Amino acid sequence: MAATPPGPEHFELLRHLLALERRAEEQRLAEERAQLTQGEREARGLSAGELEAAEEDVGLGGRFLVTLARAGGTPWRNPFGPGDVVEARPRRAEVAPPERALVARAGRDRVQLAFDRPPPDFVRAGRLVLDLVADDVTFGRADAAVTEVAAGDRGAPGHLRSVLLGSEPPRFEPAPPAEGVEALNPEQRLAVERALSARDLFCVHGPPGTGKSTVLAAVARNAVSRHGRILCTAASNAAVDHLLELCLGEGLRAVRVGHPARVSPRLVEHTLDVRVEQHPDRILARELFDDAFELLGHARRQRLRGRSRERFSNARSAQAEARKLFAEARALERKAVRDVLDGADVLCGTLTALGGSALSSLRFPLALVDEATQATEPLTLLAFLRAERVVLAGDHQQLPPTVISQEAAAGGLGISLFERLLGQHGDPVRQMLREQYRMNAELMELPSQAFYGGALRAHPRVAGRTLETILPGTTLDAPPLLFLDTAGKGWDEAAPEGSESLENPGEADAVVARARALLAAGLPPSEIAVITPYRAQAARLGPALEPLGIEVDTVDAFQGREAEAVLVSCVRSNTHGQLGFLTDLRRMNVALTRAKVHAFVIGDSATLGRHPFYARLVEHAQALGGYRSAWEWSDPGDAAKFA
Repeated sequence: MAATPPGPEHFELLRHLLALERRAEEQRLAEERAQLTQGEREARGLSAGELEAAEEDVGLGGRFLVTLARAGGTPWRNPFGPGDVVEARPRRAEVAPPERALVARAGRDRVQLAFDRPPPDFVRAGRLVLDLVADDVTFGRADAAVTEVAAGDRGAPGHLRSVLLGSEPPRFEPAPPAEGVEALNPEQRLAVERALSARDLFCVHGPPGTGKSTVLAAVARNAVSRHGRILCTAASNAAVDHLLELCLGEGLRAVRVGHPARVSPRLVEHTLDVRVEQHPDRILARELFDDAFELLGHARRQRLRGRSRERFSNARSAQAEARKLFAEARALERKAVRDVLDGADVLCGTLTALGGSALSSLRFPLALVDEATQATEPLTLLAFLRAERVVLAGDHQQLPPTVISQEAAAGGLGISLFERLLGQHGDPVRQMLREQYRMNAELMELPSQAFYGGALRAHPRVAGRTLETILPGTTLDAPPLLFLDTAGKGWDEAAPEGSESLENPGEADAVVARARALLAAGLPPSEIAVITPYRAQAARLGPALEPLGIEVDTVDAFQGREAEAVLVSCVRSNTHGQLGFLTDLRRMNVALTRAKVHAFVIGDSATLGRHPFYARLVEHAQALGGYRSAWEWSDPGDAAKFA
């Protein structure tokens, strides 16, 4: 049954919720800076101190790159990721204001910053502190998008507003058969055809491993053939990079819009910045800029030599000529940008970038929005302002948009537009993909029943795959689902000093032993992943496993990825049965559906089992013969005990 459509006041509510979220983020960072010690802030991943410049370079678009490392080579764990906005300040002095930069690259013990102008001397010399700061641009552009959609009350904008509010149904039109879809399964073909026939919007619902990317690639290829240049967008840079790779794989001329520091290094050559730098008009513009700066230098020298009429006249003439050259150079740059954009089949950029100068004046016949269930509704509206029709792709049974303000989340900001549209319009606006190509059938069964109404089916080529299929003759005890029950072992959760996150040392030891056993059995480290809901547990596991080549990360960071074997540490073990955000079952859906042939889940059934879903997980493992007690392995540090 469809939900009751909201009224026009819905948009005012969105603006209010955005303001709450913006205030919450600003307050959180301000309070933590004021109340926490530097060590506590570092433990929470909000700051890093005792850094110094290790390398300098000039990056794309003339940006200045400075790589920082911990002074004296002291070991540390870099908390920042590509695209984060940070402020750099000296350790022992106040700078007003501190210098802002983007994190360009982030290694385990190094961080590279990108500055749009030459950084001040204190960045190059002395010890630094980096602080994570809020990026106001996203909030401003999202608010502007809500305001613009709310203002449209007639004609096409009025119809769009009505469809978004659920008071009018989305429209579809007859469309020629899609090309190149013969290899797709029935639901995938239907999703492509319905997406291409939508006049307003359409939702591709892609549960884990069901080939959502395959559908998007086919839609992009057919849409370009029919309509010309299209837009591909998502909330995160990683998702946009994925869309870019899909389009390039289809042979489409795709250009990535956005700061090169936020783009994967392997894709930088496709960015607007790099393409423009290679354009003949930009090369000529650089020469004109050089000439203009030389004329300005000449004008300054004339003034310094005295106040004669001749020198004054020469200075004025040089300045006038410089202004003319600057204008010509900027015109050439704008032409180079237009040429690169006009020559593309697909433009790829984040939702936030749609409000930037490069894309703000452009309109598209179609926009594809990937990972739409991880974007807040205000951000997603930016796509509707740039395109005649929008295809949203995602899965509302996986992780929702990240919202800091509890009040904003309770008010609805944590509900994506994708999810709300399904509630308003139901199946007429979506196609669910049902055949999955990742998981063993036994691994698929519980998520399918719990989250997708039992609708998923395993493709024959993956349904029976097991660890023994990959490693013939292995004797490792590794059924598709293995739940290791720690009940009664005394492996309690704990909060590390200065951290609000949780860790579980006993579970961590068992996970490390299990990972080593998988390595010893012959599974490559690249096919083993360790994930956990808690940042502190990931930090505890990292030093032991990352040197072995095994990736360790939080559930939130691992969505959209996969590995043959996935080890999941649930962490929670307490006498009160408290599960914290494990009660958001979408997080566990993500964790359980990353594995292809073997999911090793470790947790305390006495704590987890008080929740119906986790009780069902334990029962499911028992029914499949995959339940083990940690008491069977008295020494979790002995990998042989896991064999």
